[in-house]
Amino acid sequence: KKWWLFPVALIVVYAIAFPFYFRNPEYPIFFTVYSVFNGTLEHQTIDSKKEELVSNYDEVSIGKPAPDFTLPNIQGKNVSLSDFKGKTVLLTFWASWCPTCRAENKHLSKLYPEYRKKGFQILAVSLDRSRTNWVKAVEKDGISWTQVSDLEGVDSPVATKYGVYATPTTFLIDSAGVVIGK
Repeated sequence: KKWWLFPVALIVVYAIAFPFYFRNPEYPIFFTVYSVFNGTLEHQTIDSKKEELVSNYDEVSIGKPAPDFTLPNIQGKNVSLSDFKGKTVLLTFWASWCPTCRAENKHLSKLYPEYRKKGFQILAVSLDRSRTNWVKAVEKDGISWTQVSDLEGVDSPVATKYGVYATPTTFLIDSAGVVIGK
């Protein structure tokens, strides 16, 4: 009578289990499925604290000093925003599961070598929870700028401090450490 229940149940089980058993972002099918499910879960977390994040985003305003933070880079060495004092910095919050972020990385990869010579730096905060996915995305996108992450995803205290409620989110910080663009 309800012949369609069994196939629907199989599809649902497969869709839920797939990201947990086949974690290789190099496979296009993986990236598509993982992006949809992981991004959806992350955005549910963001939605639950959106008022706080919007308030924090408004506090990090143009003309005010950028809040300092320290996070480990891919090699495990701690990197602080204040380490970049004296340089113009594009602070970007991104994630390997975010297709828009990945497209932005490819665009920045083309521009960065030219502007780096002029004292411009990019500091990227990954909102990934998986170190493997983060590192593979950095390698695949050809990223050469500084990458940091606490691997707490959108629950990262740094992302909360900056009021990140969407990815990618960027802040332009001048050589004195003041926010000059959002």
